[in-house]
Formats: sequence, C-alpha cells, structure tokens
Amino acid sequence: MNITRNQRNIIAITLVALGCIVGTLSVAVVWLNRVVLDTDKYVETVAPLSENAAIKDAVANRLTDELFTRTNAEQLATEALPDKVDFLAAPIVGATEGYVNEQIRKLLDSAEFSKMWADSNRAAHKFMINLLTGEGGTIYTEGGKVNLDLGGITEIVKARLADRGINLFNKVDFGIGGIQLTIFEYQNITKIQSTLGTLNKLANWLPLFTLVLLAGAIVAANSRAEALLLIGIGLATGMVMLLIALAVGRGYYLDAIAAGGNVNVPAATSFFDIIMESLKTVLHRIFYFSLVLVIAGLIFGPYGFSIRMRTSVASLFRTGVDAGSNIDLRPAGAWVKSQKALLRTGGAVLALILLVAMDQPSLFQAFLVLLLLAAYLGILELLARKAEG
Repeated sequence: MNITRNQRNIIAITLVALGCIVGTLSVAVVWLNRVVLDTDKYVETVAPLSENAAIKDAVANRLTDELFTRTNAEQLATEALPDKVDFLAAPIVGATEGYVNEQIRKLLDSAEFSKMWADSNRAAHKFMINLLTGEGGTIYTEGGKVNLDLGGITEIVKARLADRGINLFNKVDFGIGGIQLTIFEYQNITKIQSTLGTLNKLANWLPLFTLVLLAGAIVAANSRAEALLLIGIGLATGMVMLLIALAVGRGYYLDAIAAGGNVNVPAATSFFDIIMESLKTVLHRIFYFSLVLVIAGLIFGPYGFSIRMRTSVASLFRTGVDAGSNIDLRPAGAWVKSQKALLRTGGAVLALILLVAMDQPSLFQAFLVLLLLAAYLGILELLARKAEG
C-alpha cells in the first residue's frame, strides 16, 4: 500500500499532537510519582521550610494558643488573684503568653527543630499518599486534611518552660492526637483520588508511550526537520500551559483554604510554593529543550529562509577554510555525511545535557547554548558538502 505525502503529513501531525499531549501529562505524572509521593524526596523538598518565617510563625502561634487554651490560663489567674485586682488577670496572662511564644521561637531557631520538622513530615507523608491516591483506606484524612504532629515539639517546650519556673503546663494532656498543624486541605479530594491513583501507576509507562509516539511522527514525516519543529512547538506549548495551570491552581487553592479558615494561609503558601518549585524547574528545562528542537527544525527545514541560511553559512565556512588551509576535507566530509543524523542527534542531546547541568538557566544562557548548537550543525553541513567535492 502506497502512502501519499499528504497522508504521511496527516499521520505525522496526529502522532505529534498525541505525543505532545501525552508528554505534557507524563511530566506532571512523573513529578507526582517521583517527588510528591516519594517519601525521601518529599522530606528533602520540604526540609528548608524549617527555616521559613511563615512556618515558624504558624508553629509558634499554634503551640502557644493550644497551651493557653487547654490550661484555661486566664480563668486560673482570675481565681488566684484577690477580687480587687482580678482585672490584672488578662494582662498577666498576656505577658506570660508573649514570654512562652518567645521561648518556643528560640527552640524553632535551633537545629533540634530541623530534625523534628523532618521527622514530622516523614510521618505525615504516608497520610498524604493515602489522601492523594486513596490507598490504605481513610486513615487520618478527615475533611481532606493532612496534619503535622507537633507533639514532640510540645513536650520539649513544656520541659524548657518548667526549667524556667513555669509549671502551668506540666499536667496538660494533649491526648492521642496531640497538637496538629494542618498543611494541606482539599474538601473534594475524594473526587480525584481514583484518577490520581491510576495516573501514579502509569508513571513509568507514559514517558515511554510519549517517545514511541514522537519517534513514530519523525519516521512518518516527509521532513524530519519539520517533525522536530512541530514537536518543539507542541512540547513548549504544553509546558507553558502547565505553568499557567500552576499559577491559576495556586490562586484557586489558596483562596479556598483562606475561605475555609482551617489552615494557616502563609504556611500553606510556603508549602505549596516549595513543592511546586521542583515542577517549575522541570517545566523550564523541557521548555528550553523544546526551543532546541524548534531551532533545529528551522535550521534544517525545507523552508526558503532555512535553505538560504544554510547556503550562506556553508559558503562562509567554505571561504574561511579555503583561505586558511589547503587541507583536503573530503574524507572527513564523507564520514560526516554518512553519520550526519547521528551527529545531529548527539549535538541536540549534548545541548540538552548542558541546559540540565545549568539547573535553572537564564534566557541568555539558553540562547548561548542554542547558538553553539546552531554553529555545530552548520559545521556538520559544511563538512558534509565537502564530500561532494
């Protein structure tokens, strides 16, 4: 069966569209699997929050409020004071509350808190996995919440206050649940649990499916350069759409928890931002790689300006080589011509490795890498033409 050029184009475009859609989805799914649902990576990601001012404020204020609420401090002070001066109960309790809050903050500034913070997050992570995927039943995720247990910090605070003569909290029993700090809340999480659970199971297969679709598009296309251009545009568009979705989702989520009133918004914002930062980094890297594909497609595409540019660059290089040397480059050119596809691919892969190694490259750095790639591809084109005489 003979396939016409138009049919090949339709097949290639269809495969590119499907590959880019699946590829965009796979980026989010792999990130969910490798970062959010991996306990070690998750704890490593949120570890810097032990130094975050919003987190320290949330923990200090939560502990202080619970300590004084559960001891009925103001009522005890009122009962202990003579009737004539019982109006001093509130100022005395307020001053004591300020002192206790200050002592808690000193603990939060220590390396001891960093370890307790990591331990609390590690313990809470299994509940987050359950909440997002629905695995393991409904353990401790009432109302779509994930809580950090502050019990260990509370006991240390009580001991330190007792050493300073404040024994008011010694007999306070916080029960089995202890003091909790809610770090995540989504009331309708059960509606997406099955979807997230299924996508998580596909994390290892979606990237492979993406590669198969995009490789098929390149093979089916009349022009491989055009296929690379379309793939680059499709992937770049997908990454931009994910970044926009993150920005919109961030606003929606924070507005929702602010309306609920159960979560400390500054602390939740810090959690959301530090977790999503790793996803943004991946999206930026793939976006830059997509630009590499776009430029490669433009340079080697069948377009008029592409042909003129390649001819001009080759002529420029040829003039420089002829003026500076009489070395016969035809043997080298013959080898380059026979291996041109492999050499082009190697150059694109090397450009990607450079962009990844830069962690978060600036636009200038990305442009410089792309410029070097273009120069490298131009040299390949020159040497390949040398094989023709």
